Amino acid sequence: MDEREWIKRIVAGDTQSFSCLVAKYEKMAYTIAFRILENREEAEEVTQDAFLKMYRALPDFHFDSKFSTWFYRIVYRTALTALRGRRLFADCETEASAALSTDEVDSATALLERADRKELIAAVMKRLPPDEALLLTLYYLEECSVEEVCLITGLTVSNVKVKLFRGRKHFYGIVHEKMKLQNVDI
Repeated sequence: MDEREWIKRIVAGDTQSFSCLVAKYEKMAYTIAFRILENREEAEEVTQDAFLKMYRALPDFHFDSKFSTWFYRIVYRTALTALRGRRLFADCETEASAALSTDEVDSATALLERADRKELIAAVMKRLPPDEALLLTLYYLEECSVEEVCLITGLTVSNVKVKLFRGRKHFYGIVHEKMKLQNVDI
């Protein structure tokens, strides 16, 4: 069954279809909330709130965009509201990363090919500014297009591209730093 059918059934009152929709999107919804809030309990609460908001707004959804894009925008805005509510929301300042040579990038790529790359990626993502980690997650892990990321975050195309570029540079810089530390330990 596809999303359109699930949504028709949910609007008609079928709770089983709603649980199918929740099962499909809960992991990425939580990931988006966690990247913004950096707190497990708050991310869980925001995810639940976002699903409730989605459920209430579902009759007004007309497939003008992808359902996932529409829903992730609800999650994004709900998380930002929660962040503002605890008075921690501030613009993330980014530092310019040093230019990396081709050899350094190749070395970082080789490190990522090791068996523990998922663990390394998670550790590096935690060290990135939340906005960069979120954009990298949406673009690379969720495979959203730049336009979909714009719809979710409300940022302009050029802003998303710049932040993705900075996020990649920061990501590689942190990986390079970790590689240096591992070489010292050896």
